[in-house]
Amino acid sequence: SLADPKVAVSTTVQVAYGTDVRALKPKLEAAMAEVPRVLDDPAPNCQLANFAADGMDLKLSFWVGDPENGQGNVRSDVNLAVLDLLNAQGVQIPYPQRVLRQSAP
Repeated sequence: SLADPKVAVSTTVQVAYGTDVRALKPKLEAAMAEVPRVLDDPAPNCQLANFAADGMDLKLSFWVGDPENGQGNVRSDVNLAVLDLLNAQGVQIPYPQRVLRQSAP
């Protein structure tokens, strides 16, 4: 409503197939909650959104109570917190891998 300044913000991260998403989900939610502008209520949320060609897409959603201070900067802070967690946990962010076949001349 117009009286409620809370705004939902989301971002997406792709993790490699083989990642234990069930174990990672609460850790991602906790990492988002540590970002100062992210609200505790409603709590941050992580969902397995899609099975993509190179990995699994996770949708990360969180709320801020001060959208007048910008959304891109808090999304960046959340992305950095997520990246730090993924690196600390040894979770790979996949990148496209293509096989090139060359026929003999």
